Amino acid sequence: MTGDTTEVPIELGLCLAALAPAGLDGALAAAGRAGVRVVDLPADSTFGLVAADRAEDPGYHAELRARLAATGVEVGCVSNSRDTQLLLGPHGPHTDPVLAGPAEAKRAHGLRAALATVRLAAGLGAPLARLMLGVPDLSRWLSWWGSDVSWQDNVDAWARAAEPILELAAASGVRVVVEPHPKQVAYDPASARALLAAAAGVGLCVDPANLAAVGHDPVRAVRGWGERLAAVHAKDLQWWREPGDPAGAGWSRYGPGPAIRFRALGAGELPWPSIVAALLDEGYRGVLYVEHEDALLPTAQGVANSLALLRGLLPHSAAEGRTW
Repeated sequence: MTGDTTEVPIELGLCLAALAPAGLDGALAAAGRAGVRVVDLPADSTFGLVAADRAEDPGYHAELRARLAATGVEVGCVSNSRDTQLLLGPHGPHTDPVLAGPAEAKRAHGLRAALATVRLAAGLGAPLARLMLGVPDLSRWLSWWGSDVSWQDNVDAWARAAEPILELAAASGVRVVVEPHPKQVAYDPASARALLAAAAGVGLCVDPANLAAVGHDPVRAVRGWGERLAAVHAKDLQWWREPGDPAGAGWSRYGPGPAIRFRALGAGELPWPSIVAALLDEGYRGVLYVEHEDALLPTAQGVANSLALLRGLLPHSAAEGRTW
């Protein structure tokens, strides 16, 4: 991204999904007001921020570039997590809100969306395309007596299905990144390492809150990836530890664990000073994208709170070290 990365190693960005109700121009204006110059642009048809049926049209790319230039905002990543989910599934009623129909139709829709997202990223000059391609069989989380089926079968299926997407990305100068999530083949550090080993050139987008929600240490989650770490998401997390069902808005469950809800930074329990310090220690030089999913705070307030906390943790210029 622009700027002197020697002095300011990590740039702050904003995921625009939460701003989709404002439309693209409204979302870009909100990013500008928040002092953010780099955004993650969702290409999902369900968000409606871009014209999904024109995502491969060079004329449309030029139109979007002009709108971006007018606001001083650039796209660091084009993402798709809903349409592309249909490539590997599930293909039952879970994904009918995106596209109803037989599995083959859903798979074809997912592949088209993934290819279109890569082409849109290339047309906008975005270096990354973050794709969530789904998972063929979640039951492979578990081992079964007498069976040699394992999670590696999901990894192998992902690598086969992603071949045309990765070929297009390589030819277009775009890097595909995956985000560990319970609905994806890469859902934890071990499965992410297996997928990266099976797919050369693929990068990683780590969301410490997603990994903490399924029991992983959020500081360790950002360590040890080296150049494979291409993007990081920032949001906070609360766990429900009381008996009975949780009260209030925004609670959900990632599998059989306790209820969790995502919050703006500073309103949850994650050690963001330690997470940011770990990123700096690791020499991370990508964008740290605020992802607003707080059901208790208005979007503008949650985004402002998160950005303020991160700005207080990140160096504004080169650190002098100990001077006494």
